[in-house]
Amino acid sequence: MYYIIFLIGIFFSLLQDKKKVLFIIYTLILLLLAYFRYGVGPDYFAYEYLFYRLNESPLKEVLYGLDQQEPLFRLLGSIMKFSGFSYQSYLIFIATINLVFIYKICKKYSVNPTLSLFLYFCFYYFVWTYSGLRQGMTMAIGAYYLLECINQRKHLKFFMIVIILSFIHTSSLILIPLYVISKMNFSKKQLIYLSFLSILVAVLPIGTLISYLNNAPFIGRILPYTDIGYSINNIFDFQSIGRIVFLIIAFFYYDVFSKQSELNKKMINMYVISLMIYFLFKFSELTAARLSIYGKFLDVIILTNIYYFYKDKVNKAIYIGGLIILSTMYMFKELHSLKERTGLESNYALIVPYTNIFNKDKYHFQNRYEIYIKKGEY
Repeated sequence: MYYIIFLIGIFFSLLQDKKKVLFIIYTLILLLLAYFRYGVGPDYFAYEYLFYRLNESPLKEVLYGLDQQEPLFRLLGSIMKFSGFSYQSYLIFIATINLVFIYKICKKYSVNPTLSLFLYFCFYYFVWTYSGLRQGMTMAIGAYYLLECINQRKHLKFFMIVIILSFIHTSSLILIPLYVISKMNFSKKQLIYLSFLSILVAVLPIGTLISYLNNAPFIGRILPYTDIGYSINNIFDFQSIGRIVFLIIAFFYYDVFSKQSELNKKMINMYVISLMIYFLFKFSELTAARLSIYGKFLDVIILTNIYYFYKDKVNKAIYIGGLIILSTMYMFKELHSLKERTGLESNYALIVPYTNIFNKDKYHFQNRYEIYIKKGEY
């Protein structure tokens, strides 16, 4: 199923769809795929476990809840549970919010919204729509209002939205520095130097130093995800090499992209800074990914719009071919991670099946939260 949708995305993206009908159809496909999934995503059963632990009284959940997720997120789940919604309905609601805002971003800021949505499917869909429910919501909503409020210069509105989002996932506070950075007039040369410096920082033994600060605020939360080792290999894994490639692409097209409009320059500056944030927090892979995603996500717009800077067919074909290769690599990487982290037992080594509510009895998952749920241990 995933591979069919991948091919449909390529086909739809290459067609001239001035009325955006194919874009709407592709959005609906991704929505339906998210609605009927079962066990898909590393956190699928973890969130189900947390959902069953929610108090059906919203007030009691906020005051005396058993778990430590941000209060607004727990309040949302408690209200839905109190209203009689099932866990699957809960997932449908969250996936809808996520993809509606992704749809709005692609429609408004991309020259080819379908291609942007296809890139989202390959790069981010399996993590931020399927698994990271809280941050998937805040990333989509936050990225939309980041661009909107920069464009409209509505500082107070943006600040208030971010504060609200932080009660769903704390990481959304990184949007405020990104907004401030958008006001700074960085030159290409300055960004290149800063990027090189951030990559050097990635190989320093920062994790070891962090381990000595376990009593400092917020450090305790990231310490379990911190790598205390020191190695040049920190910048030679797939995640780092991929981001270095994205940096090279950003700087290669920086001048032509930033000259198109003031918003474009702000967008690519935030994108590059977000990639730097990843390397600066590389000592904690999870923290680095979560903090950098709010600006890194902009590549679904940037990479799409760059294609339309080319006028001749040869360069266009070379660029779109490279983009499809990059997308293919990322999708297969994300699917492999999806299978491994979900604990899906499958007879197919290379193909990841789409497990859903209609065929869930055919598959088994090695997942401790699923075991807890089956035993009723909430």
